Amino acid sequence: SPSSGAPKTSGSSTHESAVTPKTPKRQLSNTNKGNSVTPKRTPKSAVNGSSAKKTISNNSSTKKTTEKRKSRPLEESMEENEENEELPKKKRIRILPLSEDETDDLDKFVDEEDSGDEYVPDKKSLDESESEESPEPSDNDSFIDDESDEESPVKTKGGKNKTSVGKSKSSKSNKSYTPAVDKSIKEVTKGNGVDHDNWPHLKLEFLKPEKIRDANKKSPSDPNYNPRTLYVPEDFKLTLTPGVRQWWELKAQHFDCILFFKVGKFYEMYHMDAVTTAKELNLLYMKGDFAHVGFPETAYGRFSATLVEKGYTVARIEQTETPDMMTERCRRLKKTTKFDKVVRREICRITTKGTRTFGIIDGETNDAENSFLIAISEKEMSSSTSLYGVCFIDTSIGLFHLGQFEDDCHCSRLRTLCAHYPPVQVLFERNKLTVRTKKVIDTMLSSAVKDALIPDTEFWSSSKTLITLAEGDYFKNNDNVVYPENLKTFLGSDSDIQLNANDECEFGIRSLGAVIWYLKRCKMDFQLLSRGRFDIYKPVDIESVELSNQDNINSKHMILDAITLKNLHILENSAGSYTGTLLNKLNHCSTPFGKRLLHQWLCNPLTTISSIEARQNAISSLIVIPDLMHEIRSELASLPDLERLFSRIYSQSSNGVESDHAETRAIYFEEKTYSKRKIIDFISILKGFRTSVHIMEKFQKADIKKESSESNLLTAICNYPNSPTPGVFPYLTDLLDNFENSFDHDEAMKHGRIFPEPGMDDQYDRVLEKIKEVDVELKSYLKEQCKHFGCNVTYFGSDKKRYQLEVPDAASKRAGDGYELQNQRKGFKRFTTHRTKELLEKMTCYEQEKIDVLKDLRERVFSRFCDKFEEWNNAIQCLATLDVFMSLAEYCRCEEEVMCIPKFIPAIVGKKPLVELIEGRYPCGSGGESFIPNDTIIGKEEDGTWNSSLILVTGPNMGGKSTLMRQLGIISVMAHMGCHVPAKSLVLNPVDRIFTRIGANDNIIAGESTFFVELCETSAILHHASRFSLVLVDELGRGTSTYDGTAIASAVVTELVKKQCRTLFSTHYHSLVEDFKVNPLVALGHMACMVENDETNEMDAEQTQETITFLYKFANGACPKSYGFNAARLAGMPADIIKTGLRRSKEFETAAKRRILFKTLFSSNDISVVKTAILAL
Repeated sequence: SPSSGAPKTSGSSTHESAVTPKTPKRQLSNTNKGNSVTPKRTPKSAVNGSSAKKTISNNSSTKKTTEKRKSRPLEESMEENEENEELPKKKRIRILPLSEDETDDLDKFVDEEDSGDEYVPDKKSLDESESEESPEPSDNDSFIDDESDEESPVKTKGGKNKTSVGKSKSSKSNKSYTPAVDKSIKEVTKGNGVDHDNWPHLKLEFLKPEKIRDANKKSPSDPNYNPRTLYVPEDFKLTLTPGVRQWWELKAQHFDCILFFKVGKFYEMYHMDAVTTAKELNLLYMKGDFAHVGFPETAYGRFSATLVEKGYTVARIEQTETPDMMTERCRRLKKTTKFDKVVRREICRITTKGTRTFGIIDGETNDAENSFLIAISEKEMSSSTSLYGVCFIDTSIGLFHLGQFEDDCHCSRLRTLCAHYPPVQVLFERNKLTVRTKKVIDTMLSSAVKDALIPDTEFWSSSKTLITLAEGDYFKNNDNVVYPENLKTFLGSDSDIQLNANDECEFGIRSLGAVIWYLKRCKMDFQLLSRGRFDIYKPVDIESVELSNQDNINSKHMILDAITLKNLHILENSAGSYTGTLLNKLNHCSTPFGKRLLHQWLCNPLTTISSIEARQNAISSLIVIPDLMHEIRSELASLPDLERLFSRIYSQSSNGVESDHAETRAIYFEEKTYSKRKIIDFISILKGFRTSVHIMEKFQKADIKKESSESNLLTAICNYPNSPTPGVFPYLTDLLDNFENSFDHDEAMKHGRIFPEPGMDDQYDRVLEKIKEVDVELKSYLKEQCKHFGCNVTYFGSDKKRYQLEVPDAASKRAGDGYELQNQRKGFKRFTTHRTKELLEKMTCYEQEKIDVLKDLRERVFSRFCDKFEEWNNAIQCLATLDVFMSLAEYCRCEEEVMCIPKFIPAIVGKKPLVELIEGRYPCGSGGESFIPNDTIIGKEEDGTWNSSLILVTGPNMGGKSTLMRQLGIISVMAHMGCHVPAKSLVLNPVDRIFTRIGANDNIIAGESTFFVELCETSAILHHASRFSLVLVDELGRGTSTYDGTAIASAVVTELVKKQCRTLFSTHYHSLVEDFKVNPLVALGHMACMVENDETNEMDAEQTQETITFLYKFANGACPKSYGFNAARLAGMPADIIKTGLRRSKEFETAAKRRILFKTLFSSNDISVVKTAILAL
């Protein structure tokens, strides 16, 4: 049967082993030795209170039993469950994983290297567990204020029941352990003898590669094929049991996902999902004929994170009803089928690399960097230009960036966007991208997850996007749609309900639609959109305005495109790692949000002189208070990631979760643990903001240098708005006092619930007042009864049998017709009256109301906290800015070399832009490396040597030309960030953009040669460079013939001279030097070296071996040779080849000189020059 290998979960019974199933025994077997090791925990009661023992069985009878044990198809075991009401109940033992604080003596028998989280029952226990009837919640259980470890139904938002199952206090038998598995055992037991290449699911016709179809029966070769769905034949589904059918239906709609299918306390994977997870997570297969693995609920975060990091998509499927709820649902149906009789399961979250939020069940992350999900739409305007719409978001923070722009044939702006905001996942419209855009995605974003969405149905049109926003509850306020301000700029103004996008924003809205569709699929659209955080993205070169002769107070930024960031090693080096980069050098940040801000400062240096000087002064002020800075940095390091933590708390508030989201119905066995984590997170963020207040108040009280305007920026980020010197740091003390004093933190962390103090919550106060009123009525009525009976009367009973009047026998005769005898004990009788019943009913009603209020209280408290988003966010931004300032100050303070504060001079129209770097050193050397200081002066009109705007740089191979260029570029970036720089002095006009053409790079994947890549980079320079740019070109012309390379280099130099931008242009084409050496607009410089000749005799002079000593010093004039044979010698080339090459080189040089002399002879009118040429010839 095709279904023989399918996973089974339930039959037609009203009960299912899904809510609290007995866990199968875990068996460690070694088939080579015929041994069976079955660790087992004995209930505490069986050992008279002693610690639980393990039983290791290793005898012949066990061996025979194991060998005879047959594995039944899971359908059969689940069919037993369908009839479980008729079966005799047997006592089952399910051994569960150890909690983190438990130890187990089994460790001495097994290898400690394995994680031990695998769910590996033997065949018999598997069959038993699948057919075992689940224990159901007791009717007597109730949600009470006391901490309870017993199972308790929890009513969630929307009035739906949610069951939380905890560990019993009364018995240690519920405790569990997780045995590690010896590697040798694992190798034998893995797969349990089943051929991994012949799993039953591989035999299913509709899963064979050539027969796979999507839900619409389209094959993979069809342009409209949807890889996210799978066609599962209806006749196949009719052969399945209800639980198995449920799995296949979910898989058919999420074929691209690995389903983490909740069965009781475990997540289980079947068939192809099991094969993938077993391989990637190193899990053991469960015994049986089909692929089947699993792990406990508590291990979800670790295992899902591993798969997501490897690029997989994980769908978390939870049980959203109990067997009782299932029975009630079936009872309400007019007609039921066997497929109705299975507990409902729903997808609560789909997680990918681009949609991680690091929620309570997901766990934390140590990675401070942003991870962006981006959607790209494109319209080809011409063969050389495209219109792009983009929308990108870091889902762990919740800020949408929306933009639209035109781009050139090299996709320069798109590349820069991807460099500044590196995406980990890309959404694009299927069959709608141009070839050049695909090349960018395939090469620059090679490690990102890529999803091609179907036009219109998945990648929405702008109108469909806006209709969805209008009809949804994302931005509703009192039934009115209130769009965020930044989003309004993208909307058309010709419609009151704003269902049209502006013409210049249409593709940006389309990209937003793609992101919304994807977030809806992942069940997180409301969580992110309802925050209403939108930012308008404009490419940095669109924002750039040519600098004027006056300092502009507007915040403009230097343009650093993707090529420049890569060539200067700003964010990553040529190998793609962090080592040796400017980010690595400057990153002394103490907080994750500070590190993210430093990343943005590096990508967007300032060009406004006043803003740069404000940063310089702030850093200088911090350097002179090292003790206070050390103290503050320690406090900053203690802060959690407040930015991401706020997003997590918002997602748990009543504002951040839809009332009908599957998560509100999910049944967790570790619900109490998760509730405690939520409270701990909330208390953690409160403590973090309290610490931030202490930090800022320390700065307010500190004696920081305040000469002139030196610390205005520090004052701004540290002072309160109502301070004598106003700042922007919000006054948080009253807010924090309100939240900290409103409930007992210790009790809340202990119980996982908030018990409010009086006055904190109106609803809670009202219900307490009602309970108090009933209590007063009860006391008053009791006094009346004491008077009536003439003796002391007390209340007796609990829960629903409370408030029975306990009366002594002697006085009980006074009980009239209105008294109903309930029971009695020696000497006393117990009565109820209409009044006691009435008061009990009122008390019960108000107590239930109190329970309901307490259940939703945490969400309401979180919502109140999130309502103050502006205050909390402003505080985070101030802390991040302070952290970055301290990071830069720490770098400046710890550098052993001379550091200086760059001096910026306003640009003046008509005057050459200047950069004068004296004794500058390369900033990004590895530890222990020292660099020779060098002067680099361009455009200094008072200096006759370096008054040109372009310097032709020559020098020997490996002499330091590229390092000199990177040094100037990196120091310029640091200067514009406001940082001190490693130099004796630096004077410059602001730079609007840095262009680089450094290093030899090809792009094999995109089919681009080294020469083509060089020309693309050079083309961008010629098209976009202004006179205020800094241009660094290293050895242009490689990869083609000498003549072609020289000609192109010469033409580029000529054009750059015309632009008058500050330029370093290195070359090995010495004919190029000859052409420009007399040009007054071009200066010559070289990297100096010392040459020693090993001359044997005059006859062998042509074959001289030259020994080069690099001086790494930038000097005036041209270098006569490139000394390439020295590099050949260092590379270990054979000596005879080097000598032959030297001889040929001499011949080429002689011929070249003769050509130059002939040209001079016939072109010069100067008789002395002609005579010199004749003599030379």
